[in-house]
Amino acid sequence: MKKSFFLLQLLVFLMVGLAAFAQTVTGVVMSEDGPLPGATIIVKGTTQGTTSDFDGNFSINADSDAVLEVSFVGFVSQEIPINNQENITITLTSDNALDEVVVIGYGSQTRGSLSGSVASVDVADAVKTPVVNAAETLQGRVTGVQVVTSGNPGQAPKINIRGFGTSNNTDPLYIIDGVQTDDPLVLNNINPTDIEQMNVLKDGAAAIYGA
Repeated sequence: MKKSFFLLQLLVFLMVGLAAFAQTVTGVVMSEDGPLPGATIIVKGTTQGTTSDFDGNFSINADSDAVLEVSFVGFVSQEIPINNQENITITLTSDNALDEVVVIGYGSQTRGSLSGSVASVDVADAVKTPVVNAAETLQGRVTGVQVVTSGNPGQAPKINIRGFGTSNNTDPLYIIDGVQTDDPLVLNNINPTDIEQMNVLKDGAAAIYGA
């Protein structure tokens, strides 16, 4: 009886070992324009990883049932199951977020071409929670931006960009459909649901005003 139990345990261990065994996986990371050098390949759930070479080739040790996480700046990350494959070709697609149009000053640019720090707020998502005015849609949604509300009826919130330690005047400049103003009360007269897009230009390099 003990011998039969031992053989059963041994058989179970062998089955588990066959189900997932370590192997060397090779492959190439591609884009629509050709190989992607410098792409990051990581075995999901571990710290084991590598990068693709100049021709997009890579080699990594992983279990046969593991999942590879592949990422590259400007491209959509992918999770690729190995499924006992020894050679894998991975094609990454461009991240459309870099083509998102951001309103800057009196014009607009694609996000990928911006040199300064710009943050955008999804107004449609922000107004799902109760907000009194348009300024409150920024609260907690843009890093480096604080919205301070006094609670007094009719008083506009105080918006600080880059924190209270910012030198000189900390009042932001508002550009609404190409018209500029520094009056924070103007945000009290705009229905947040009527706003299509809100962009915060946190660097002088991001705006035509240079400040």
